[in-house]
Order: sequence, then C-alpha cells, then structure tokens
Amino acid sequence: MKIHPFIFNWKNQFDKTCKIEKSLKSVCDKVTVINSDDDHRISHWVNVGEDAYFTKQFTTALNLFDGDLFLHVQGDVEYNNWQGLIDDSIKYINYYDAGIYAPNIDYTWWISKLVDLPLKTHHENIKVVSHTDETVWFITKDIIDSFYKRKIDLSQNKFGWGWDLIMLSICFLNKKLVIRDYNHKITHPKHTNYNKDLAELELKIITEKMDGDLQTIINYIRKYNKEKLKSLVKHEKINNI
Repeated sequence: MKIHPFIFNWKNQFDKTCKIEKSLKSVCDKVTVINSDDDHRISHWVNVGEDAYFTKQFTTALNLFDGDLFLHVQGDVEYNNWQGLIDDSIKYINYYDAGIYAPNIDYTWWISKLVDLPLKTHHENIKVVSHTDETVWFITKDIIDSFYKRKIDLSQNKFGWGWDLIMLSICFLNKKLVIRDYNHKITHPKHTNYNKDLAELELKIITEKMDGDLQTIINYIRKYNKEKLKSLVKHEKINNI
C-alpha cells in the first residue's frame, strides 16, 4: 500500500513542520508539505500563500495525491512514532477494510465518549467511531475517488469545516469502517487562529447544497446519533455490544 503524506504548515509552525517532514521522510518515499507561511517558503514545498486556509491546502493536497493511502498531518502536532503509526494504519485498514483510520488526539472536540460507537472489534485498541478528528488521519483512495464523483463544490469554504464530515459520511454510505487506534496518541495544542463563527456559517451553506444522503449522515455525526450510525455498520469482524 503506497502512502502519500501531506503536512500542512502555517505561521509559527515551521520548526514542528520540519521535524515532522524529516521523520516521515525516513518512513515514506514521498512527503509533501503544503505551506501557507510566506516567511518560510522552502523551494521543495508547495507554497500556496498566506491567504490560504484549510480548504485551499486540502484541495491542493488532493490534486497532488499519488498513492493508495492519503495521510494528512497538521503541522502543529508532535509525535515520536510515525513508523509505528504508518505500519498500524496499513495493518488495520486491511484487516477491517476501513475507509478512514486515525490515531487518538490528546486535544480534540471529538472525544471518545462522544464518538466511539457501541460496537466490538477484534482488537482492544481499535474502535469504530463516528468521527476521527482531522488533525492526523488516513483516507483510502477509493473514498477520495467517491468524493470526486460527488462533485461537491467547496470553493467558498475557506476555513475548511466540513471536509471531515464529508469524507466520514462517504465512508458510512460506502459501507467502509471509520476506525480510531487508541494505541497511538498525538499531541495537539489547544488553540485556533481563525474565526469559528464564520467557519460554522460556511459549513451550514455548503451542507445545504449537498445530496440528501450526505446531509443525513452529517446530521447523525454532528448530533452524536450513535444508534443510527451503528445501524449502518455491517461487517463480519464487528459485533454489537
């Protein structure tokens, strides 16, 4: 399985991004940094300019993606076992036929109590979840291909709220598992540097334009409707609790 990692860099994250890039390059053949910090325009990075926020970075990454498994890493995280995480991503994606796999994040809105579905896997560290968080996550090529087939217009969604919900919903609709690995915990700071109210408004606008089936699943995820989401999971290696 060919993994293509993308690291998103922005102002004040340069040192962390460089450290992540060096670590991932020791594991993967190809690593791409999508950079929106004009003070650090490295020649081999993809420099998209400081007016670019998450959607511009994520769209650029998807357009450059060349592999079987898309890895997205936010540049403000810290972790010391990328080799183990990547090895486990391949192991568990293959075992569970998952569409999205992610580690645990030490600071996230999508905490275990809210997202773990009442389903039992064959591994204690693996939980089927409604949401993985998009700080560090792996997405399979077939889910990305399904996203493109939907022809969803996110051009007016500058701050990027909704990308996670769309990809997750496509997984549920495609009968692919969304899994979180609690053996890996990523360090992530407790702050944002953008307007959350505007990001929420952008999400509302794009959601209203989506197909009805996507709107339904997104509503289940945002309202933590575990029973509805559980009913969509059909897999021989998953059992109800």
